[in-house]
Amino acid sequence: MFWKKFFLYILSLLKNIFRFSFYISTTLLLLSYFASYLHPASFILLPLLSLMFPVLLFLNILWIIFFSITLQYKKLLIALALQIFFFPDIKKFYNISFSENVSHSENTLSVMSFNVKLFDLYNWQNNSDTRKKILDYLKSQPADIMCFQEFYTSEDSNDFNNIEELKKIFHNYYFHAEYFVTLRKNDHWGLLTMSKFPIVKQSVMHFNNAKNNGCIFTDILFNKDTIRVFNLHLQSYSLYKKKKWKPNQKPDTASFFESLDSSAKGLNLLEKLYHNNILKVQQAESILEILKSSNYPILLIGDFNDIAHSYIMRIIQQNKLKDAFTEKGNGLGITYHDKIFLRIDYIFHSPDFKTLDFVTENNSQTQHISDHYPIRALFELKK
Repeated sequence: MFWKKFFLYILSLLKNIFRFSFYISTTLLLLSYFASYLHPASFILLPLLSLMFPVLLFLNILWIIFFSITLQYKKLLIALALQIFFFPDIKKFYNISFSENVSHSENTLSVMSFNVKLFDLYNWQNNSDTRKKILDYLKSQPADIMCFQEFYTSEDSNDFNNIEELKKIFHNYYFHAEYFVTLRKNDHWGLLTMSKFPIVKQSVMHFNNAKNNGCIFTDILFNKDTIRVFNLHLQSYSLYKKKKWKPNQKPDTASFFESLDSSAKGLNLLEKLYHNNILKVQQAESILEILKSSNYPILLIGDFNDIAHSYIMRIIQQNKLKDAFTEKGNGLGITYHDKIFLRIDYIFHSPDFKTLDFVTENNSQTQHISDHYPIRALFELKK
């Protein structure tokens, strides 16, 4: 008798939990949506709530299916109303578009962004051919403008001189490289922008809150017009460290990690999200201040380390910059694929450009050469 009552009690409890779970998830969905309107420094839970938005949005679709099957019309109407309200946000995570039948010409500009993960300096991929595969990929799939994050090069004769290797392959390109960390005088970590068109001015922004992140902006002469290309790498979530390099690779020395940002060391998961989001917003705001003062057509490109539904993306949109993925991309558009799957790499542009095509290059050639997929866009500069 006792076990029967106990079983019925547990069953009733689970029913009540399930009954209210829809209202709980709906409340969280609304909170996560409006979290992107508030500066992350306002409340420690805001970054976590913002990250939950795409998951809760997908959960709402499952509720719609469930209520349709079980004929729960009141809850179905609520779930449908929410989905209609959030419909414009869905394309930030899953998009369907129809590209125009265009080909690359002298009037179009092809652009690529790629976090090359230091050309697999520490053999994270456990494959000694990874660097060669990256170079082969770039050689076979060049773009007019190529922006690289987590770029590494060295003048050491026994190391990877990636700058010289790229100059051999792309001997007719112009190079703008800036380094944010240099060790042993010869080894450099930073950003690289390559252009098929002449570079007329180079500038760099060092963030005062992180040593291994930054932004470079490059003025490029394209068909008698000057365009400004921002190549950036913002603060990461830093939720875990990758320490998979082998003994014959460069040592995991204290000086290396001291040179990198370690301000979030010792914090728990929630504190890391909160702390690193504040750093990231500060970095984005400093870039946008420079961007506002520019009279040139703008391309804002790079590894933003943030999802499409966030405070940073909202302030970027307030500066009338458009996301090329939401205009001409297809599918989920995931760019980061190590343990978690997120779209955190972007190509934004000012209204001076028309997006003709956008591709996230997730294929056999790019699957295992980095923890990021390259992204590409084709633009036409409006007259």
